[in-house]
Amino acid sequence: MKTLTKRITVFGLLCFITAATHAADRLDEQPGYERYTFVRENLSKLVTGGTLSKLKWSEDGKELLYTRGEQRYCLDLMTGTITEYEQTEEEKKEADESNPRRRLRGRQRDIEPSPDGNWNARSVDWNVVLERTDDLGGTIDVTTEGTRKHRFGKASWVYGEELRQNDAMFWSPDSTRLAYYELDETKVEDFYLIGSLNTIRTTALIEGYPKPGEPNPIASLWIYHLKSGEYVKIDVGDDPENYIYRVRFSPNGEVLLFNRTNRRQNVLELVAADPETGESRVVVTETQDTWQTNSPEMRFLEDGERFIWETEKTGFKQYELRNLDGTLIRTLTYGSYPANSISHVDETSGLIYYTAYSDTANPLFTHLHSVGIDGSNPTRITEPGISHTITFSKDGKWFLDRAETIEIPPSTTLHNVQDKSIVTLGESDLSLAQSEGITAPEQFTFKAEDGTDLYGVLYKPSNFDPNRSYPLVLDVYGGPLSKRIRARYRAAYPETEFGVIIAMLDNRGTTGRGKAFESATYLRLGDVDIKDQVAGVRYLTARPYIDGDRVGVFGHSYGGYMAALSIMKYPEVFHVAAAGGTVVDWRQYDTIYTERFMRTPQENLEGYDEGSVLTYVDQLKGKLLLMHGMVDDNVHPTNVMQLVDALQKADKRFEMMLYPTKAHGLGKGAMIKRWEFLCEHLLKDMNVSSEMGREQSGVGIRE
Repeated sequence: MKTLTKRITVFGLLCFITAATHAADRLDEQPGYERYTFVRENLSKLVTGGTLSKLKWSEDGKELLYTRGEQRYCLDLMTGTITEYEQTEEEKKEADESNPRRRLRGRQRDIEPSPDGNWNARSVDWNVVLERTDDLGGTIDVTTEGTRKHRFGKASWVYGEELRQNDAMFWSPDSTRLAYYELDETKVEDFYLIGSLNTIRTTALIEGYPKPGEPNPIASLWIYHLKSGEYVKIDVGDDPENYIYRVRFSPNGEVLLFNRTNRRQNVLELVAADPETGESRVVVTETQDTWQTNSPEMRFLEDGERFIWETEKTGFKQYELRNLDGTLIRTLTYGSYPANSISHVDETSGLIYYTAYSDTANPLFTHLHSVGIDGSNPTRITEPGISHTITFSKDGKWFLDRAETIEIPPSTTLHNVQDKSIVTLGESDLSLAQSEGITAPEQFTFKAEDGTDLYGVLYKPSNFDPNRSYPLVLDVYGGPLSKRIRARYRAAYPETEFGVIIAMLDNRGTTGRGKAFESATYLRLGDVDIKDQVAGVRYLTARPYIDGDRVGVFGHSYGGYMAALSIMKYPEVFHVAAAGGTVVDWRQYDTIYTERFMRTPQENLEGYDEGSVLTYVDQLKGKLLLMHGMVDDNVHPTNVMQLVDALQKADKRFEMMLYPTKAHGLGKGAMIKRWEFLCEHLLKDMNVSSEMGREQSGVGIRE
């Protein structure tokens, strides 16, 4: 009898897979596809004229080149005359060239040119080599004993990915000294990815990848003096667990600066080292109860000694003026709201310009402020009630202000700092959107369980009918330090044209609302953040035109984690989920990111278990699609395989799409597959046939 049951189940499983394959409409066969294509292809034309792009201020400060719509313009800042402008072939080539110093994901660059152009520092076979580029020629082998596990002139994957350390060799401003990393990974476990899965023979892709609670790489710094050939080892501290990163010389080259943080990442130190002796001293210390921002904003003044420094000691990001000798000169900004970023420093007028989330009516809005370098006359410059994106000219005499909200399309004005004159350069034209019945996005506000106001944006299909009932799809990310909801106008979300309403929202734990808001998910990833997303869905499904029985969710990376966890943890709320690049258990991810927010599994076992997708596999009731790149060196494929194994053991049905040659990014094909899946299960009868529905509750083979 047991064998017969097994055979019937296998036969039923095969029939279901075949039926499901035929039932799943291709996206281009989906009703609404033509409208979706039209909106997607014309997205930039639905609202035109209000935003300027490809800004280029002339070196002499007399002209501004910009693009509005598809036309290039030249503005004479002296006369106010605007003329159409045709780019030269050289300018077009320059605009099309990729940035050679672009961020490399999880890697460090192999070459660093010296400021004087006479040398190239190269990383060759885990060693540092100097090559002359002038007429003298020749090379210098700075190091010779490097190996993959104990290297020079390279950091590690986690340093590049999580600390944005994309350089590992650093020139002094006068090109006479080269600082470089020594990195010991001998105690770091290697992770093996299988490459070339689409060929006859596979390859092993090997990377040192420390997972939470495991040994980390040990970082050291050296300086090589080109004139003398001498080496100086920098004192980076006694604790090998410390992270040493954001390495750079001071503007005058007198000290080597680096950031140092403990493994828990709640104490940050800005350290200055003497390039001649290697001796170091702490310039600034920042401490938080939860986690400290690893790379605070820092801007030197012209003297090369004083600098503007970001601090969150009050619970909100603000700015201080400090000196490299370690003294705090003065606090520059105050407020029960966070600053955003420094826009411009004008030492001639003695003013610092910065943006901040200072609108009491809406914490999403940013405003331009100024304050004296002496701390005097703090002033908000832009008008309340709308958000402002600011771009200053190189000389600081002008700034562009793009004003908009989620619901109000942008307009761009040019401001003269000295005489306060204003010139309108762009107003939005919504005529195409209006003629096509495109519904404007809606900002909505709802409450978290602790009463905190949370914000989201809702997109509806064109010719929206409030008397109809629409499925809701949640586009989710929600990870720490992220921010999805900004006061920016987006004319439409093309996929709504399939007949769905799409929402995005920022949960507690995201950035831009102060330290207490950011820290709400500390030690509790997958708990508070998910609860806030659920609160947003429940708020929206109370509306008569949203069908609470047809709710989908999708996301990638942290968003994939949120999507997979949502449908399992709250099966009564979410019915369909598409999860890509998913972390399924925080024990699977890297040390630096995970321990910053969760500490180690040894310290926070309950939090790791609570936040694991695997904990809730038995609760899966809805339709789940898993997508993953098989050479993903960020979120390893073992994540999805661990989840697949758990789902099969729990006898749960799901779908999966693997990409043999893709890493963490899956490309356009994944987007199409995701929406085919969402449309199939949200836009058709969710209750397939009663008898088959009961029989198809699991994917595993029943014994």
